[in-house]
Amino acid sequence: MKTIQVSDEVHQILTNMGSKKQSYNDIIYSLIEKNRCMEEFNEEEAQYYNECIEKLENDDYSDTYNVELKDLDEKLEELESKGII
Repeated sequence: MKTIQVSDEVHQILTNMGSKKQSYNDIIYSLIEKNRCMEEFNEEEAQYYNECIEKLENDDYSDTYNVELKDLDEKLEELESKGII
């Protein structure tokens, strides 16, 4: 176990973020994990996803799939088997 110093402001923020059952260690760990999840894309992936978002924002649906809600599970399995998702 290590001791770290935080400002009163950071201490208050951590206190407000967590539940009574969570330690400061738990709260800080969850913040680190959330940050890791946000950094999972490499530059090439990030560029691809940004291009996809830009297409959608410009009403370009050329690379999208039209799927009925009732067929969603089947379509997701198909895409997973092809390695698309």
